[in-house]
Amino acid sequence: MVFLEDAEVLKNVRVADGIYELACRAPQIAGEGKPGQFVHMTVSPHRSTTSSPLLRRPFSFYGVNAEAGTVSILYRIRGLGTSLLAEARPGEHLSMLGPLGTGFTLPLAESPVFPVESSVPPTKSCASPIQGAASPQEKAFSKVEKGVLPAKSTVLLVGGGMGIAPLVYLADSLVDMGCQVEVFYGAETCGELVALERLEQIGANCHVATVDGSAGYKGPVTDLFPFLPPKTSPDMIYSCGPLEMMAHVARFAKERGIPGEVSLESHMACGVGACLGCAVRLKSTDEGYAKVCSDGPVFSIDRLEFEAGEGERNES
Repeated sequence: MVFLEDAEVLKNVRVADGIYELACRAPQIAGEGKPGQFVHMTVSPHRSTTSSPLLRRPFSFYGVNAEAGTVSILYRIRGLGTSLLAEARPGEHLSMLGPLGTGFTLPLAESPVFPVESSVPPTKSCASPIQGAASPQEKAFSKVEKGVLPAKSTVLLVGGGMGIAPLVYLADSLVDMGCQVEVFYGAETCGELVALERLEQIGANCHVATVDGSAGYKGPVTDLFPFLPPKTSPDMIYSCGPLEMMAHVARFAKERGIPGEVSLESHMACGVGACLGCAVRLKSTDEGYAKVCSDGPVFSIDRLEFEAGEGERNES
């Protein structure tokens, strides 16, 4: 169910250069929000006398506390909209629409708190054309489609930059369900690893990479794949971040026969699938388009086709 709430700002703090965490009281949205979903919200507090910018902005859930009735988002100042949002003060109100979109697939839980909701659409057949045999990856994706990803699974989360935001709430939910959560977290520099402490407090096992080498491994986060603990074989991979990074994640998942899901970012106007402003063709062979706001933002890796050059790195 989708709600339109007059959300009260509880805090709006700068956590790094140009990066902010906003927490609001929105009990109806908090009661329904699932990992991977998002809110569509105005960026000017009600005190504002201007209608610009007119359109709402989409933000993934960074955290949700259903009992307290609060939701939080993580955002970077990129333009007029987020610059105005950074000025919102505690006690002010923002119009918030949500929860929206299709979230991440969650393992079977021993309690009914998190029912299995798969973003993988039904397929006609998971069989390989060669003698009707299904490949390891097809079998893996078939398990996810049927919602039988086991409880207490081992999962790998790969986040780059601000793409870590939806993965934090996901990690919190997965740990609560008894999963072993490994996180590959990449950023340009150590000062942008704003979610690291929170992930460690949740109980995730974090592996860090920074482009400048100021923390953890020096290089792109996908270079961490060879450093997975020897006995760790993920049952599922989740990812959000730059397209090039997710292309590497998709290739790794395909090579290992591991099912996975990625969360896509897109500019949106309506946020509910009516305007087609966020329509994307997931594969060049697709006849139609998918709407990131309603069909996504979470999609199965198996449904995506990355452009030539993405996922290929010049090692020289």
